[in-house]
Amino acid sequence: MIVTTKTGDQGTTEIQGGRISKADPLIEVLGDLDELSAECLVLASGFSGYRKSMRQIVTQLSAASAMLSGYGEADLASFIRMLEIEIESKVKAAGEFRFHYPFDNPESAALNRLRAISRRVERHWWKLQETRKTDPFLGVYLNRISDYFYALQIQSAAGSEI
Repeated sequence: MIVTTKTGDQGTTEIQGGRISKADPLIEVLGDLDELSAECLVLASGFSGYRKSMRQIVTQLSAASAMLSGYGEADLASFIRMLEIEIESKVKAAGEFRFHYPFDNPESAALNRLRAISRRVERHWWKLQETRKTDPFLGVYLNRISDYFYALQIQSAAGSEI
């Protein structure tokens, strides 16, 4: 297996059948999606109750990345529906919630970090739309996934410092 191809040493990478600059907004969004996926893995490895849901999210993020880079498809509409159902369920179960800073709740802090990263992914995706139009459902999905992480944070926040 070759790990070092040296093909990117000049600041380009291969995507969508050609080479583009590593500074291209598309590469920025793909890197953000990769980081978000990595953070989902960190959450799942530290808090076993999230393994099933984070496995599903990582699979969705991988499909979205493949679609965005031209190497696959993603059923974003079904991903969005699933997230909306989960969000409603989590918020309803949590009851009243006030924003908190999770200084004393590592689980809630990790979810807050996921929410913040997903917001950055969404901002960078919107910047990408200025130069390259992609599937508009990806913007909706990115908005919902940050809402999902927030809903999970609400659920985990019981007992945290307000």
